[in-house]
Amino acid sequence: MVDAIARAKITDVIYAQLSKDEDLLNGIMEICKRESIKTGLVLNIVGGLKKARLSMPIKPQAAELPPKFREWEGGIPCSGVGVIGQTLETYIGSGTGTVYRAGEPYLHVHLTITVAGETFMGHLIEGCIVRSLHKQSHFTIVLAKVEGAILNCKVSEEKTEKYPNGIPINELLQL
Repeated sequence: MVDAIARAKITDVIYAQLSKDEDLLNGIMEICKRESIKTGLVLNIVGGLKKARLSMPIKPQAAELPPKFREWEGGIPCSGVGVIGQTLETYIGSGTGTVYRAGEPYLHVHLTITVAGETFMGHLIEGCIVRSLHKQSHFTIVLAKVEGAILNCKVSEEKTEKYPNGIPINELLQL
C-alpha cells in the first residue's frame, strides 16, 4: 500500500564539480544551500574517492538493527542517487555516523562504491573524500530542484533500545 503521493515539477538541474579533497556530503549540502534547494533529487553522483565512509548494516543478520558505518581508503570509484528535503529536527544516530541538523538540508543518498573488486552500497555520511589526479576535479554531481512537494525529515517521538534517540522519518507533503 502506498502511504503518500505528491506531484512535483523539476524547475532546475544543477551540475557541479567538487574540489579535490572535499567531503562529498558537505559539498552537496553547500550546493543545496547556495542554490536554495528545499526539496529535490540527487540525480547522479559519479567520480572517485580517496576515502569512503558509509552507514550500512555490518552483518547480514543485523538488518533489523540500526546501521553502523564502515570505512575504506584508496582509489574508490563511486556512484549515487538520492533525495533532498528539509530537516525539521536534529537527529544524531547512536554509533551510525548519521547526523541531521535542524534547519539544514536533509540528504538521503545511497552511494555505491567498489573496493578491490567488491561492491558496497550504503548511506552517504561525512567522511567520503573526493579523489582527483588533476588540478580540476572531474568528480561531478547532478542535482534537481523541484516545486510542488515538500520532503521533511522528522524524528519520531518513539524511542526504543535500538533507536534511543528516536527514528528518523520522512514526511511527504503536497503543496
